[in-house]
Amino acid sequence: MEITVKGKGFDITDSLRNHARTKLGKTTRFSDNVLTAEVTLSCERNWHIAKITLNCKGSDLHAEEKSTDMYNSIDRVVEKLERELKKQREKEVSYRGHRNVADAPSGERDEGEERHKDTDPHSPRIESVRRFVPPSMSTEEAIKEMESGDDGFYCFLNEDTGRFQIVYRQGRGFAVLEPRLDDN
Repeated sequence: MEITVKGKGFDITDSLRNHARTKLGKTTRFSDNVLTAEVTLSCERNWHIAKITLNCKGSDLHAEEKSTDMYNSIDRVVEKLERELKKQREKEVSYRGHRNVADAPSGERDEGEERHKDTDPHSPRIESVRRFVPPSMSTEEAIKEMESGDDGFYCFLNEDTGRFQIVYRQGRGFAVLEPRLDDN
């Protein structure tokens, strides 16, 4: 990635130039699509303003931050761009994964999807799996259990219907999810 650092209304020190290049150089871990970066540093009154434009394959990203310290402005604007690059990458990975599974012949879908998840370093990782036997109780009891715990949901076996359900907050009230494993 080619990085251009220029000043508007003042001379850029080597330290500022190196700081901007170092920070922007780290953004390559979020996207290979960035071709060039243009950094413009300026001062207006007591504000130190950092503007960055990333020229990417297919689109450009632009961000601006201002603070009372130029180094802080550079750090904050680079963080903002990193968040945008992460969003773009997640959209691409999500789209590619969805398209690959849908386009694959029916016999190859499961294997192809697993290979994609295993080889993509940016896909979400499952940190742990918790297995449990859901307690049998009424919906009202499940709501009380959920409110007493830290999770925003509670899984249980509804004693009235005999079905597995999940209760969670929705707006000012509660909602119930009832997974169906068959068409009944």
